[in-house]
Amino acid sequence: MNQTPEIQIQRKRKTASRIAWTLAGLVVGVALAALPLDLQRTPPDSLSALIDALAWGLAIPAVFAILAALIISRQPGNRVGWLMMLVGVTAVLPADTILFMVAPARPTALTPGLWLLATTDNWGWVPMIFAVFLIPLHFPRGRPPSPGWRWVNWLAIALGIFFVALISLTNVIGPFNESWQLPNPVGFIPIEFLNGAFLIFWGIGLMTIILGSIASLFVRYRRAATVEREQIKWLLYAAAFFAIAYGLTFFLTDPNASGDSWGNLLLTTAVLALPIAIAIAILRYRLYDIDIIIRKTLQYGVLTAMLALVYFGLIVLLQTLFGQATGEQSPIIIVVSTLVIAALFTPLRRRVQDVIDRRFYRKKYDAQQVLADFARHARDETDLENLVSELVRVVEETMQPERVGVWLKGERR
Repeated sequence: MNQTPEIQIQRKRKTASRIAWTLAGLVVGVALAALPLDLQRTPPDSLSALIDALAWGLAIPAVFAILAALIISRQPGNRVGWLMMLVGVTAVLPADTILFMVAPARPTALTPGLWLLATTDNWGWVPMIFAVFLIPLHFPRGRPPSPGWRWVNWLAIALGIFFVALISLTNVIGPFNESWQLPNPVGFIPIEFLNGAFLIFWGIGLMTIILGSIASLFVRYRRAATVEREQIKWLLYAAAFFAIAYGLTFFLTDPNASGDSWGNLLLTTAVLALPIAIAIAILRYRLYDIDIIIRKTLQYGVLTAMLALVYFGLIVLLQTLFGQATGEQSPIIIVVSTLVIAALFTPLRRRVQDVIDRRFYRKKYDAQQVLADFARHARDETDLENLVSELVRVVEETMQPERVGVWLKGERR
């Protein structure tokens, strides 16, 4: 019995959904099973190591895999979902965990099983980073902007296969953390080549893929319609948040102490924001207005920075003046500075909001001004015809519809 195209599409969608949710379940199951061993390897007094184990061992692969399954179940042909699933699957490859169990120290001999585990551990991260790099190339429709951009995909595949073959044929083999190394029975490529000349070739290839993928996203944005532009804004917003968080980790991380947990927590949040933003943009972008989120982020980011500068500036200045006058510090200055910040918050927030709206959201700012003028005019207007004509003018100026009509309900007699 021949099936209609609609039935075939439904069957393919159900099959893809089953595969996706099965993979997501395996990712979560493997992550939960390996988590106790990962925690066992973390120092008991290091909060940073604990965050790393929970984030990279459980939270990040689980979030990527679950959100990928949601995308695939709705849009099985969208490659973004499958790329996110690849991130989740490769993030929980248990090669390093099994190596830690069977060979925590240098083994006496390299068995075929140990060779396979060590090799997989050395290249297991490659599909994950390539999947992340290729997401902008396929976002949000699941394919490159045009056939001319397919070379980025082929370059990533070729570079990944080359690296896997190279790492498998080096003359020494061992875990990725280099806790031990043994001669590779099938290897003939010097490890010095891998750590020397190859790094230049590898870096050029990676940068080409990254820049090509990002450039394709901006090309797509220029050609996109309104809805697709809103989707791209979600990804750009999450990427900008990740870049800022990654930069801040250098200031929040103390290499000489265990107090780098705040930097790791911020970076983990930024990494998790990427799949969440992608899923929202592809699945339910109409529920949220990304421009409002960007606007609020700008407002409160600038406001927080200004208030922090004023607060610490006041403390330093007043403590210096008070110290020169009395020769000691006073806790009252902190209280006074806090009260000043509380008094400045509302007027400063309004001023920052006004400046940002005029600079970046001019159209919306002008519309708000028109509506505010209409509200003041309507409060004092008593003539119905004048009020209706003013309402029509305001609607045309702010919303710019093709036609405007006003319906007035008549009185019952």
